[in-house]
Amino acid sequence: MALVSLQDVTVAFGGPPVLNSANFAIERGERVCILGRNGAGKSTLMQVLDGTLKPDSGTLVRQGGATVARLEQDVP
Repeated sequence: MALVSLQDVTVAFGGPPVLNSANFAIERGERVCILGRNGAGKSTLMQVLDGTLKPDSGTLVRQGGATVARLEQDVP
């Protein structure tokens, strides 16, 4: 079972979707690197994974006891 997974997640901010029916999973022991151009949805994906942004549709499944942490893109 994946530690965290997204199933058919869509997120839009008033225009075309940033994430459109995205599927993503991180299994125990995996190392993950997220690369992409500006505006590709990297920060949005991370915000959905850590729970600070709720998807417009789809589901986020987090295994019991699993936590997600990230560094803010813009430091206050």
